[in-house]
Amino acid sequence: MPRADGRTPNDLRPLRASVGELDRADGSGRFAFGPVAALASFTGPIEVRLREERVDRATLEVVHRPLEGVAGTTSRALVSTLEGVFAPLLALSAFPRALVQLVVQSLTPAYAPHPSSLAEGRQVSWPPAEYEAAGAAAPLGTSTFAARAAAINAASLSALHAGSIGMRAVPFAVALAYVDGELLLDPSADEEAAATARFGFGWAFGTGISSASGAMELDGEEAEAELVWAEAEGEFSKDEFDDARDLSRAAAAEVLAFAKEQLEAFFTR
Repeated sequence: MPRADGRTPNDLRPLRASVGELDRADGSGRFAFGPVAALASFTGPIEVRLREERVDRATLEVVHRPLEGVAGTTSRALVSTLEGVFAPLLALSAFPRALVQLVVQSLTPAYAPHPSSLAEGRQVSWPPAEYEAAGAAAPLGTSTFAARAAAINAASLSALHAGSIGMRAVPFAVALAYVDGELLLDPSADEEAAATARFGFGWAFGTGISSASGAMELDGEEAEAELVWAEAEGEFSKDEFDDARDLSRAAAAEVLAFAKEQLEAFFTR
């Protein structure tokens, strides 16, 4: 059944991506799923404050700036996600006693209402037995999963544009949601609000990723994909989780292909 915006369940919203908008950073990237957008800057390696210096690797500093208001719980949750995604992928060990700074600016207002269908029930992930005590609203109650995915994608573009720190793989992310029993890719804010469960998945694409299982064709080349971000909220079965994860991998590859086109156009102009 067509969605409110005319898309099929497996369609992404129109993608937009650009790099090089910020002059005072080593790299910058903007990414959007339709109206949901984020802008990121990447700087480093640069001098680090003595108290934050690490002798074995560069210090990764991640900052999130919301479009309105001050950074709070939602920003801290996003910072934690970005640190978890990028710290293992960046070649930080090549630059001990240095600082690498990643700043993400949200360009979309926070979606204030917590999804009603989720707020009425428990916030759980599969398997449910591990989360029997979960009853409070998750910290993402004022943030859509699509906004978090856009932030990850903008951060990847900024790191690629900078080119100052090597990466063993490049992550791209998408959001999904179950609405009226149907799995929807890249849900709108209204679809997330009506969802019984919503998901965010990020896949890092590269070659020789030791923990990756299986490979996929991308632009005629074989690339491995490693799951580097998986977050879920709501009530769902293992099969529903698996279906969302599998669809997210193909969709993230689509985002990667689009990003490659935009980067090639920028660097060859």
